[in-house]
Amino acid sequence: MSTQVNDRPKLVLHSEALQPESRCIDIENVEPDLLAALGDCAQVDQLLQSILRVRVVEPGAPEDDYLPDVSGRHEILPSGIRFIPHFPFESGVHYRASFDAGPLGCSELTEVAILDFSFQGEMNTVLSHVEKVFPSDDALPENLLRFYVRFSCSMQRGRAEEHIKLLGPDGEPAPDVLYRPPVELWDLSMRHLTILLDPGRLKRGVGPNRELGPPLMQGREYTLVIGSGMVDSSGRPIRDGFHKRFRVTEPVRERIFVDQWKIIAPATESLEPVALMFPRPLDWALLYHAITIASEAGEPVEGRIAIEQGERRWSFKPKFPWAAGTYNVRIASSLEDICGNTPVGAFDRPFRAARHQFDDTSRRSIPFLLA
Repeated sequence: MSTQVNDRPKLVLHSEALQPESRCIDIENVEPDLLAALGDCAQVDQLLQSILRVRVVEPGAPEDDYLPDVSGRHEILPSGIRFIPHFPFESGVHYRASFDAGPLGCSELTEVAILDFSFQGEMNTVLSHVEKVFPSDDALPENLLRFYVRFSCSMQRGRAEEHIKLLGPDGEPAPDVLYRPPVELWDLSMRHLTILLDPGRLKRGVGPNRELGPPLMQGREYTLVIGSGMVDSSGRPIRDGFHKRFRVTEPVRERIFVDQWKIIAPATESLEPVALMFPRPLDWALLYHAITIASEAGEPVEGRIAIEQGERRWSFKPKFPWAAGTYNVRIASSLEDICGNTPVGAFDRPFRAARHQFDDTSRRSIPFLLA
């Protein structure tokens, strides 16, 4: 099926009834000079996102009341531009595609082309939700640096400031606690959102800390609230909301001591995981990137990582059975605990403390032998 607006350039919707994953939007009959200019642009991705947009619209809402853009990618075609959503357009959802040639500097194309479309059929009733918040413990140190929120599917930008709050012991929003970056901190999948506590208030001795104290206060209880106004990539609000209640314990202001870790080696010729046990929780996201397994020759071992037991256990299951030999657990110096402390040093050392010199190598290793 192909639906179009009779204008030049023209918006075209491509859809195969039996293949929802093939649905995409094209701008056809774009002048070759404009396409050539796009190909030469250093920031072509940002430019494409500004001229060909797809958004969810709510029937009956004001004309300029759009939900955030549908997440997707753009391709330059021989005679036009294509938008391909990261997840298929869904039945029962109303979309609006728009083409605005203004950012291209084309004075001849001043009118914005619009195409409204939707698909018949039963709408997916499985709503997205918050799967987990990390750190997962319900007792967190006073100098906690960040939270990670994991959603069940891809989300849209632009609603975190309004719908994510940290409530104090009185149930009211704690003032000036969460840092609001200019751009929300999502990963590429748009399923994981990083929420920072105000780093200015975490650093002792600087202005915000002196005036307001730390964001969290030891001995008190707080609640992180993710409201139901968060919207997924299909424009639907999440199912219910999410509350994470936790109490605040004493701060942690010392580096990560790798020599305090416990290693549990697997059996040779097995697919058992090798595991590391930590005395305190480490950063959930960095654990997937900052620890790797290498052979004695330095070759990386393929496998899958799991984080368990309140981010105190890291395990690695190999793709192929372990062969006899020496292996190395390699730890990047960028690894952090949940307070931002690294193997190199503490995130917040008192100014009065003497300077300690740590081994600032890019990686350190823990060997283990399989006989």
